[in-house]
This record gives sequence, C-alpha cells and structure tokens, in this order.
Amino acid sequence: MRSIKMGYLQPNGLFQFLISLTIYILLGPTFLFVLILNELARLFVSLCLRINYGGKISLIPYGSEALWALKRPYRPRMSSVIAKIDKSLTREQIKQTLKDIVLPAKSSNGDQVYLKLKKILIVKYGYGCWKQSEKFDLDEHVRSLPDNKVYNKAEFKQLIDEWSEDMSEERPQWEFIIVPRFFDDADESETSLFIFRVNHAYMDGFCYINMYKKYLTTGITWYINPFEFHIPFWKIFLFYLNAVTFGAYATILLAITKTKKFWTELPSNGSPPRTYYAWAKQIDAEVIRKIRKKLNNPPLSSLIVNAYVTAAKEILPVGRVPDLLRVMELGALLPYPNDRLQNRFSFFYYGINSCQPDFERINATKKESWKAMTGPWILTTYSLIRLFGRFPVCFHSVVVAGGPNSLVMNNVPISKTRVRILESSDVLELLNFPPNPTDTGMQLLCFSYDNSIKITGSGRSEWFTEKEFEDIIQRIPGIIHEWAHKLAEDEVEAV
Repeated sequence: MRSIKMGYLQPNGLFQFLISLTIYILLGPTFLFVLILNELARLFVSLCLRINYGGKISLIPYGSEALWALKRPYRPRMSSVIAKIDKSLTREQIKQTLKDIVLPAKSSNGDQVYLKLKKILIVKYGYGCWKQSEKFDLDEHVRSLPDNKVYNKAEFKQLIDEWSEDMSEERPQWEFIIVPRFFDDADESETSLFIFRVNHAYMDGFCYINMYKKYLTTGITWYINPFEFHIPFWKIFLFYLNAVTFGAYATILLAITKTKKFWTELPSNGSPPRTYYAWAKQIDAEVIRKIRKKLNNPPLSSLIVNAYVTAAKEILPVGRVPDLLRVMELGALLPYPNDRLQNRFSFFYYGINSCQPDFERINATKKESWKAMTGPWILTTYSLIRLFGRFPVCFHSVVVAGGPNSLVMNNVPISKTRVRILESSDVLELLNFPPNPTDTGMQLLCFSYDNSIKITGSGRSEWFTEKEFEDIIQRIPGIIHEWAHKLAEDEVEAV
C-alpha cells in the first residue's frame, strides 16, 4: 500500500520554528503597520457612526462575530438548532419566557446578557456593525407553522433549505419556530419540533446550550462545563508558547493549503449550487463505548470521521475520495469567561490516509488529531478569526474562502440526561444544521445527548448528487454497528 505522510500538515519541529522566526522578522513589522492603520480606520469609522447615527449603530468589536457579516453566494450564515419533542409548545409559552426571563436576564455585574438579541447585523462603511432595532417586537421572532398539517421528512428538508437563507436586515436575525406536527419515517409516532434559527454572529454552540440550560429547559447535565473547565497553568503556558513559536508557520501553511483541493468535485451542469441536508438514525452510546474500549479510546469525532470516509468509499465511484483527506475540526477556546453571547470557536486541522484499513485508519487519525489539537492550531486560528474580523468585510473572505477541506467536523456534547423544555415537553432528539461559509462541500455535526449519538450533515451539490449525500449520511450508523460486531467477533476468536 502506498505510504502517505501526514506530518507536513502539523506545524512542529526545528524547520517549522525557523520558518516562523523568519516570517516574524521579515513580515512582522509590515503586518503590524497594517494592523495599526486598520485600527486608526476603525476609530475614524466609529466617529462617523457616532456623528451620523448617534448610538444606534456601532462597530462590532469582536472579529469572530463580525466575520458573519460577509455575504457569499450559496454560503449560508444561518444555523438551525432543532429539538424533536414529544408534544408541541405554544407561541405564548415561548414569547412569555423570552419577555419575562430571557431578555431581562442579567449577569453578575448587572449587564443584560441577551441585549445583542435586540440588535441587527449590518455592514456600514465597509465594516461589520450592530444596529439597535428601533421596533423590536417578539411577535416577529416567534412563529408557529399550521397545526392542521403533518410535515414529513421531505417537506421538512425543504423548510431547512429555506431557513438557511439570510433573514431580513429589517430586524434582528433570529427566531423560534414551532412545528406542531412532524412525522419522520424513523419514528414510531408523530412528534413536534422546536427550532431556534439564528445568524451565527449572535452566539456559538456553547452559548446556545447555556441559554437553553438556564432559561428554557430543565435537566441539562454538562459533558463539558464551558465556565468551569480547568486547565493547569503550565499547560496554558505551553499552549500559548506553542502558538507563538509555530503560529507564523501555521498561518503560512493555511495560506498554502487554500490553493489546494482535498476532494474531487463534480462537473458543473450549469445549475446554481445547492446545499443538501440529512440526518441518520440515532446510535446507542454504548456501541460507541465498546468500540472505543477495544481500539484504545479514540475520540468520538475520530470514529464519526472515519465512518464517513468508509461510507464515502463504499458509495462513491472509485477516485472520488482522495488518498489524502484533510479534516477541519471545530474546537472552542475554554473556559468561557462569562454568560455573554459570544463566539469562541476555532479549528484544528489534521490529515487522514483514506487508503488504510478502517481500524488502522482510526488509530492513525487519533494520533494525528491529538497532535493537531495540542499544537498551535486552535489558538492561532482563533487569533486569526478575531483579528481579520476587525478588518473591512471585503477582507473576511481571506479567512472563510478558498481551498476546501475534505470535511468540516463539529462534535457537540449536549447533555448526559434527557431534557424538558419549559417543563412541558421532553426533548427526544436533537438536530443541528450550522452554517458553512467556507468552500468545503461536506459538514458533519455529531450531537451527544441522553446516552445516544445523532449525526446530521450538510453537503454541497458541487461534491455530491443528492442521493449520494443522503446514502453516505444514512450509512454511517450501519458502519459503526458493523465495527462493533467485528471487534466482538475478533475478541471471541482470540479467546
């Protein structure tokens, strides 16, 4: 089997350090000068906004929020967080909770936590800005679909497609949607849906969960508490030292890989690009635990990513899955400093040799992802996101465009136990379809909830036909169960 080296994807070693040092010396002063010019421009724009609009419009101070002001054709910015519940909620329940509990909520220092929900994301003078909504009305942010219609899976996919489109800039870009009656082919009975649709500029995944935990639900038990996550000082020091030492090289590596492609795209048929949405049957977490125990505890994300690779190799024609895959995996900078709505997301990158047998590939992925997660990627990428987001919006595509990875992977642990919404409805399953403003044509999201794993995905028509995409997502749970069965058989034979 042909050997494929993955090491070059990781910024570490003496050569990489020397490259970083050279970049700092040669380009550091120029880059610092550009940063200072941009900050002076921001001061001028802030002054213009104050003179022309008073306090109604202000620059977005955090680059990780301002990045979502960038509009790109066929690249959705909206996220849909979907709870499948046993019985429907009412508009009045949601509106009353938002009015009396969520919107007035205050932090320990007296600031309103959710004040941003009354603001509108806009672009002014070329920069991302928050505009105060002058006619904020909760009736525009809570709606219910007709209760005399049962929506099936195909119809619901069409709704998700609509909800991924940008919302009007006449009001804050978020809303709660109630689907009173829904029937999925995988369900035994009719259920209801409770959806939070939001532009990602308002908050990230941990902020969603925290809002649900504190004000909308009962029963959430954190897998990882973002406010109490503890890292020893010596590890923090090494983390930052690593990012400073190799950060410049990692940045150059990112720029170089933007010129490469890690997936074989389909020929264009002249139709506008489309995004497909799909979800698979739940996987019992016990099945995952058994596989992890027998394979020396690879992370859940490594199992899901490799099940996707195996499914893609089964379903797609030979040659469509490259030998070298590059995964961009979501990471968050922990711990969170407060309850404020924010974006602290980041990414790390690692390679996968798709030619390896499944279990060998899983173990190799575990090593590569661990090296990536403990390397400079998370802090470097986080810094670049916040930094470039402070530049004019036309520069934001430097961060989000170009060089598609083979896969964007989000692993979101929600709750170890079952949750109730507003003390009235049990959450049976969770789905999420986050935005993907990059050029990567496949995004997977894995939810851990109530001793089960749920996988959702969004795929681009430039990479897959709709049937190929649906078949790959549906095949992932079957592959994981087959792995568990194979490992159990091997253990019996060994005995």
